[in-house]
Amino acid sequence: MKSQVFLQFLVVICLFIVAMVLEISPWPLMLQSFKPAWVVMVLMYWVLAIPRKISIGSAFVLGIVWDLVLGSILGIHALVLSVFAYLISANHLIIRNLSLWMQSFLVIIFVFSIRLSVFLIELFLHNADFNPQEIFGAIMSGILWPWIFLLLRKVRRQLGLR
Repeated sequence: MKSQVFLQFLVVICLFIVAMVLEISPWPLMLQSFKPAWVVMVLMYWVLAIPRKISIGSAFVLGIVWDLVLGSILGIHALVLSVFAYLISANHLIIRNLSLWMQSFLVIIFVFSIRLSVFLIELFLHNADFNPQEIFGAIMSGILWPWIFLLLRKVRRQLGLR
């Protein structure tokens, strides 16, 4: 029993690591603005699927690790992802009952608001430039959401996570 729980925890951690690797992987310069928010999408799925196991604390730890990986000011992503995870977990029953396309629209809104929030915090702390093409990455995240959702749901069902 304990080995199965450890395996489930290890698989979820590995999925977050894969999302971070995809997040920092280089894209061609012309397509850089279309880069999806992999970490946000994976976090959103797990908070929707198992909100009692993956929630605000997990989002905070993920945000700290993400800050370390990106080399940004420590705590910016942790704060934003914690607020994001709270909003998702507080409304997880409502969001789960939406269609995948409505969830995709919410992903677009959440990704853009997360990127805007990170920009505003960085602007408050030091000079930062906002790239208005961030909306294209948010739209790409929304387009990819149904496939990410279905893939992670299959992983969750095979692991028996409830």
